[in-house]
Amino acid sequence: MTEQEYLGIITEEEYKLIAELIKNGKLKEYRYLVDMFDEEKSDLLSMMNRGSNEIYDYIIADYLKNVKGISMLVPGLSTGMKDVKSGVSIYTYDGKTKKNGQNIDEETRFDLASCTKLFTTIEALKLAEEGKFSLEKNVSDYKNGKYSELRIPVEQMAKFYYELRTDGRLDEKDGKLSLEELQRRLSSTKLIKDKTFIYSDIPFIILKDLLPESDEYFKKYFNDEMGLLQTSYDRSFGVLTGMRVGEDINDPKARVMERYGLYPGHAGIFSTSKDLVKLFEKLNNGFLSHKSIINMVTPALDTPILFNSDGTIYFKKNKDGIVTGIQNVNRGMGVYYKHPEGIRCNEMVDAMGNESFSIAGFTGTWATFDLQNGITANILGNPFSDETEREVVIDNTKFKIVDCGNYFADGTKLKVAGKISKVLDKDGNVVNSAPFTRITNTLKESQIYTLLKLRLAKNVLMRKAQLEMNVALADDVRNNFEKSKVVGGR
Repeated sequence: MTEQEYLGIITEEEYKLIAELIKNGKLKEYRYLVDMFDEEKSDLLSMMNRGSNEIYDYIIADYLKNVKGISMLVPGLSTGMKDVKSGVSIYTYDGKTKKNGQNIDEETRFDLASCTKLFTTIEALKLAEEGKFSLEKNVSDYKNGKYSELRIPVEQMAKFYYELRTDGRLDEKDGKLSLEELQRRLSSTKLIKDKTFIYSDIPFIILKDLLPESDEYFKKYFNDEMGLLQTSYDRSFGVLTGMRVGEDINDPKARVMERYGLYPGHAGIFSTSKDLVKLFEKLNNGFLSHKSIINMVTPALDTPILFNSDGTIYFKKNKDGIVTGIQNVNRGMGVYYKHPEGIRCNEMVDAMGNESFSIAGFTGTWATFDLQNGITANILGNPFSDETEREVVIDNTKFKIVDCGNYFADGTKLKVAGKISKVLDKDGNVVNSAPFTRITNTLKESQIYTLLKLRLAKNVLMRKAQLEMNVALADDVRNNFEKSKVVGGR
């Protein structure tokens, strides 16, 4: 094969996507993707005369370096990725469970924390499609007027349009909470303000409470129809990690509700990297209608930022009145969405399509779903060390941590208390601190770009085999990609 033929293959695959982006006027927000293509083209050209297996091995090694290497920074990590167009699925995992020291793999169950909201959203949308629930009715119309103060549409509540407040905490901060008092506090929920888009658990605790026979439909939709057999509120089966001492669920409100046999809509589900990939496949194959998907990723206000009543930009301010930034409208129904104007939010990745959405949980969980391009990726972390410390990957402008899973050689360690990350020296003195950061966007973007590289690489390699008229080589390459369905080191 000549260099010209090889260059033509790469250009065809690379710039097909780039041309589409230019046509849609979206190239600017894909600047990282363009850089990635340029780098990938250079890498592939440098291996032009090498065999297909060598090229493939190079790309797989790059994936492991980017993803599995970072997995060593936390006590336990599992990632799952799927590219529908190339048929490649990859699972990477490292570390051990806290409970019994078993090796983590793609079927280890993690506490999803706030990623639970996606399941509540899907259940509500599916029930609405089947005519068993209405998102258009007011919250106060359900449960015999239990939420009488909330004369607001269910859909807008689930899209964080309102600031809601109870007259007492729903967790254990004020002592043991009885079931009667919990229900009273929930029913006391009042509307404080609209157009806030303030992230809160309350809308999804209420939404789950409104759904008819919600626990039975959860099993029907996710366990029976989708086949997510490792996904459940139940912690009595499977290999678990990401747990606190005593195997308690992380979220304090969910712990209170679980005591009374209530499964909340905001947190509490356990699942695996493999089940989250399977969830994507079911959504990609039409479990929800396209109309429902669009509804999920459409905010209650079709604008990228909030405005004051006089049309001026609404600026967020801290308690001292200092402006801290603008308020983005970046939340759909329980998910972060990719705004068509390119407004970026923390949990999304630049390379995703405009109908993409993502979720994240406090325990170190994250997943993104790009149904338009057929790509998904998830990260499930096990950041707990004990009741008061969380060990996480930190990578921001204030400080960088090289090893978050252990003490450093000089005795320094990382501690996360509340929402503040602290670096302590061997004597326990704080030497640096910064706002809490989850497993970084850098890792997320690296995963997505690696998927795109794999897609490009497979097309290139299969085309190369075709041009060389070597059927055996084509089969060999295809078999190699099949072997990548589970990649991981133990």
